[in-house]
Amino acid sequence: MQVRPLSEADQPALERLEQDLRPDDDKPRANAAALRFFARSGHSFVAEDEHGVQGFVLAQPLWQGDRATVLVTRLVARAPALGPLLKALEKSAYDAAAYELALPAAEGTPLARAALDAGYYPGPRLFAKRLGSASGRRGVLE
Repeated sequence: MQVRPLSEADQPALERLEQDLRPDDDKPRANAAALRFFARSGHSFVAEDEHGVQGFVLAQPLWQGDRATVLVTRLVARAPALGPLLKALEKSAYDAAAYELALPAAEGTPLARAALDAGYYPGPRLFAKRLGSASGRRGVLE
């Protein structure tokens, strides 16, 4: 499994993967605007093997007032790509002096199991609220 930084040219393959692995998602995140943004973050990657793209992670650094945290906003991958994507994310965060990662994952999912296997621990629950015209839509934190 090879992991590399993502680029805008990956959009068709990432969209297909997202549709395959999350067919009920009403708002795919592998769109052109998102990829332009996340390609510059230094923390977003694509995993591929001889069969093509197997996963991707979209992440960005957030300044917390006294330190940086790298927040994963989307990780879509087949099981074999989860570990390599998490390792690439850890390396990019560490190299950027961001020593904390935040990875939303529902308990019992392959992503949660891969995160636990990689040394992540469950953190506090996150509460979110949509404001204004966004109040009826699902957001990135869901």
